[in-house]
Amino acid sequence: MSWQKNALGDLFSFIGFDSKKPTKSTKNVSPFFFAGTWLYHDPTTNREHELEIRPNYDVYLDGKLLKTVVEHLDDYRITFIDRFGYHLIIKANDYRPISVYDEANNETYAIVNSKQNKEL
Repeated sequence: MSWQKNALGDLFSFIGFDSKKPTKSTKNVSPFFFAGTWLYHDPTTNREHELEIRPNYDVYLDGKLLKTVVEHLDDYRITFIDRFGYHLIIKANDYRPISVYDEANNETYAIVNSKQNKEL
């Protein structure tokens, strides 16, 4: 019975139905597109938060490293999953990231600015 399970798992993995593997676009997305320090406002706490994404996909929230893994990446979205299983989804337009979805809070926040633009 277990050989059937393994054979079916290999078959589905081969044709692209393996849910354990992260989905990635066939295009090469530059790690620098999502990289930067982005600011968003949380109306619930009335606080501005700083989200930093580094080119190696390390994620910092308010200066603290979040332990995350890239689950999905394409031209308009990067999805991280944290150690608790919650998703952090950054959506973008053609020019830059525009929103942050935090599954832990079930909230979407508009990115109001980049840190570089705020300092100018």
